[in-house]
Amino acid sequence: MVRRLAFLLVANLVFFSFCLLFLQTSPTTHQAEKQAAVALAGRAQAVLGPRLSGPEFTLITTTLAPHQAKLLSRHPDFAAVVVGWLAEAGVGNGSRVAVNLSGSFPALNIAVLAAIQAVGAEPVITSSVGASTWGATDPEFTWLDMERQLRESALWPWKSAAASPGGVGDRGGGLVPEGKALAISAIERNEVPLMQPANLAAGVNHRLELYRGSADELPSVLVNVGGSHVIFGESGHRSPLPQGLNVGYHPLLAAHDGLAAAFLQSNRPVIHILNIAQLAAQYGIRSETPPGKSGAFLSLQLPLLLRIVVGVWVIGCFVILWRGRAQKEL
Repeated sequence: MVRRLAFLLVANLVFFSFCLLFLQTSPTTHQAEKQAAVALAGRAQAVLGPRLSGPEFTLITTTLAPHQAKLLSRHPDFAAVVVGWLAEAGVGNGSRVAVNLSGSFPALNIAVLAAIQAVGAEPVITSSVGASTWGATDPEFTWLDMERQLRESALWPWKSAAASPGGVGDRGGGLVPEGKALAISAIERNEVPLMQPANLAAGVNHRLELYRGSADELPSVLVNVGGSHVIFGESGHRSPLPQGLNVGYHPLLAAHDGLAAAFLQSNRPVIHILNIAQLAAQYGIRSETPPGKSGAFLSLQLPLLLRIVVGVWVIGCFVILWRGRAQKEL
């Protein structure tokens, strides 16, 4: 049996190495929407210029984050990635989308809004001001200030329905009193309704009420950017919320008490964007990757005939293993 396993291991290494020679590049779906989203994200970033990133530490800095991840998050192809997820979640023209943003990744906030614009959907946005290092950390130019400038530049018409200071408990926890006051000042000068919940559960419920709106119905999907406390609930980052698109009911996720759980409990998809290094590796996005040339636009596939051969090969391997085990039992 050991010799049989060793033979199959070597044979599989040779076979699949041979298959790699025949990989073909093919365009992914929704190319027009992805191109439009990437172009729009690029224009939005150009409007903000160098102020897209703030200083490393200020009074509204909440947590640590690697500088390289913040720089990489500016790649416009992330907007195309979001278009793909929205399409897979069934979002299209006229769909309502719940959006939860923080100041940690302003470039990704832009990518999400550009993607929503490109597919013709309508967002209901809630935001928090606090930001991790190298995010929208300038107290005089927070994410809400960026949001206002982008709206005034006529890139899209949307504005946050409400905003909180962010941080632990969604109440500015972890910020010194001066930092919390600066966050509240940013909310007030941008004329966004202030959320100062009594506790985390109240912060989650307030957002859900805003998302339901007059229709008293949650939007078809939730998109979250960053690691705000409200998305996870009391469990914080211990919540098993995977990166990317989460579709269908997940008992382990739905058992929690954050925003994501509220959507998953009703079988509504959740798109979660946080680990930039992981996301970039998954889609082949590097700082030097030209826009429109990442895995969001191009996929590697085997020709159909070779895919059939691979399937037959795998079945054959299982048959060989099963026969070897049957002979051993005899």
